[in-house]
Amino acid sequence: MFNRHLILKNMKERLFLVGLGVIVLAAALTTFSCKDDPKCNAGSGGSLTIVAKLEHHTINIPNDSLRPDTVWVKFNATDWASAPSGYDMMLIGEYPEDHVHIEGLQCGQYYLYASGWDTSINQVVRGGIPYNTDQSSGEVIVKIPVTE
Repeated sequence: MFNRHLILKNMKERLFLVGLGVIVLAAALTTFSCKDDPKCNAGSGGSLTIVAKLEHHTINIPNDSLRPDTVWVKFNATDWASAPSGYDMMLIGEYPEDHVHIEGLQCGQYYLYASGWDTSINQVVRGGIPYNTDQSSGEVIVKIPVTE
């Protein structure tokens, strides 16, 4: 006959070991898969240019002569809890262009927060988007969704 206490004890030990194994595996994956690429550290001093285009309901928002588009940039960030304070870089667009140039960047993770004037509704529109790139030179277009 089986000893119920012995079976329950073995099941508890097995469940404990399986749970411990899952925790160790998750920790190992997190540690080894989240290492930053030392060659890709967001910031200035590089050869990459982001061409930031503000879009309100998929319509491009060009720079207004009195209220040009403005883009705030945070380096090594995926969100912007306190926009627009705490930025690393601020750029103002030039009238009549439909974008803002963000020049001299390195590859890496950025958060782009933008503000512009939508002449179709006569209101300020704002919004932001995280952007990650391995590209270290050239030009890349990033569309920033904005809303009232």
